[in-house]
Amino acid sequence: MNQVASSNASAVEGILSRTNELAVLPHVVHKVLELTASDDASAHDVESAIAIDPGFTSRLLVLANSAAFGLPRRVTSIREAVMFLGYRTVRSAALTVGVFDIFVGKTDRDSLRRREWWRHSVDTAICARYLAKSTEKVPLEDAYTSGLLHLIGKMLLDKYGNKPYDDVQRMVDQGTADYVAETQVYGLDHSEVAAAAAAKWNLPAALQSGLRYLEPAEPDDPFAALRACTTVSTMMAIWAMNGPQQEGSECLTWALERLGLGALSMVDLGAEGRRAISEAEFRI
Repeated sequence: MNQVASSNASAVEGILSRTNELAVLPHVVHKVLELTASDDASAHDVESAIAIDPGFTSRLLVLANSAAFGLPRRVTSIREAVMFLGYRTVRSAALTVGVFDIFVGKTDRDSLRRREWWRHSVDTAICARYLAKSTEKVPLEDAYTSGLLHLIGKMLLDKYGNKPYDDVQRMVDQGTADYVAETQVYGLDHSEVAAAAAAKWNLPAALQSGLRYLEPAEPDDPFAALRACTTVSTMMAIWAMNGPQQEGSECLTWALERLGLGALSMVDLGAEGRRAISEAEFRI
C-alpha cells in the first residue's frame, strides 16, 4: 500500500471507529432488505419485520395511501401495504426511510444541510433506477441503492470527522469542488468514506465499487457499469433541479461511454432526470 493509500485508510478508520452507530444500518432495514431479496420470504415474514418499527410502519402506510398509487380503497395494515405495493417498492421504501433516519441532524443547521443531501440522494436513486432500466446494464435495485447511499460519506464526515463540515462548506461556497475541499479538510472525500462504510456494513462488493463514483473504475472492475450509473445519475439529479452546469461534469466522460450514452448532452440528461423524478412512484 502506498503512502497516500495508507493515509486515506487511516483517516477512514478514524472516522468509522468513533461510534458504534456505524456498525450497521437500522435493523429493520437490514431485515426487510434480506427478506425482499429472498424467493422464500412470505408477506407475513415481511410484515413481522416491519411491525417492530412504528416509524417505518407509519411511513409505509402513508406511502401506500398516497395519490401516486391511486389504490381503490384505504390501506390500513402492513400486510395490505406489502401486497399492494410489492416487494420491490417496500425494499426501496425501507432503504429510503433507513437512510433518511441516518441523515437527520441534531441542530437546525445540521438538519438543513443533511436533508438537502438526503433529497439529492433520493433524486439520484430515482435517476439511477431510470438509467438502469433504459440501458439494461445494471440491476435496477443495485442502481437505486448505490444512488441512495452515494452521499452517505458526507454525513459521516459531518458527524464524525475531526473538523466541522462548515470548513468544507466555506470552501465550496467560494467555488471549490466539494470532494477537493473534503480532501483538504479531512484527508479524503465522501466517496471514499461511503465505500468504507459499505464494507463495514457488509454490503455487496458491487455497492462498494458503485459508491466510489468520483473516479473511473479499473478496466477489470466487474461492477464498472454500476459505478458509471451512479456517476451519471448524480449529475442528472443536479441538472434536473438546477439546470445544466459544468461543475462536476469532468468525471462524466468515462461513465457515459461505459453506459453507451456518450451522445447525450447535459441538457438531454437534465431533461431525462426531471422526467424520471416527476414520474417516480414515490418520493418520500
